[in-house]
Amino acid sequence: MRAALIALSLLCAGVAAGCGSAPHTTTVTVKRTVAPAPPPGLRVGVVGPLDVKAVPGASIAATGGTLASVPSYPLVVVSAQAADIAAVEAVAAQHPTSHYVYVGGSTKGHRRSNLVGLILDDAQAARLSGVVAGLVAAEQGAVAARVAWVGPEEAALAAAFTRGAQDAQRGTIVLRAWSAALPAACKEAALGAIARGAVVVMAHGGLCAEAAIAGAHQQNRVGLELSDFELTSVPIGVVMSDAVAGVYRGGEDIVFDASSGAIGVRQLDPRISADIGVRARAAAQQLSSGLRPSG
Repeated sequence: MRAALIALSLLCAGVAAGCGSAPHTTTVTVKRTVAPAPPPGLRVGVVGPLDVKAVPGASIAATGGTLASVPSYPLVVVSAQAADIAAVEAVAAQHPTSHYVYVGGSTKGHRRSNLVGLILDDAQAARLSGVVAGLVAAEQGAVAARVAWVGPEEAALAAAFTRGAQDAQRGTIVLRAWSAALPAACKEAALGAIARGAVVVMAHGGLCAEAAIAGAHQQNRVGLELSDFELTSVPIGVVMSDAVAGVYRGGEDIVFDASSGAIGVRQLDPRISADIGVRARAAAQQLSSGLRPSG
């Protein structure tokens, strides 16, 4: 009997679960593996008023500064409204390992391997703006309604605007209110066109367009400018995606037209009805497909 008890005691000592009511606890230490942080994406600096959207593999490191204040990131996107091409070329020469993208202007005469120009088709944007103007004129219900191109003489763009207005509403009269590029002169020209019956005022851009549109709004008329119909985020996104893939553009200008998606409706005057807004976007789709943009 005593031998049996001794044997049972030895057996209990060798079993992991133990004997009796006392539980046996085993502590297991798990070594956690920490994944390394992903490498930083392409850093992009932005100079000037540009609509820049991040793409996979890239991050917007600085926006809205001046050409001098934005560091020499691998890619720097510069608005033609914020700096002239000579200044951008000079900075590109100082930082040959950075690549500069000049949006809205040509690099002709300032070519460098680390500098590329992105040009949007102003004529197509002018035509689309003409369609919107024609739709607004038609909505007014007047026979032979009038719209106006205001500012420095730009015959080709005014002709494209006229073509768009006629695409939307045959018989629309387009006034050409030429003026100096000074804001005061542009506003005066806009008010003069409105006095002659214009229900829409269109200008190229910059301070002249701001003044012309301000004059139109004073008279409760619609004001438009080219940038309302140019989607700069499209060409910028293309160049950024190329850079992420290791392909940097330089030494050339690249033109983006409606077929690329760069010509469309970015914003519209709040005085324009929702119905015309829908038709304007339909016209942009027609233009991108090579069709007559009637809306």
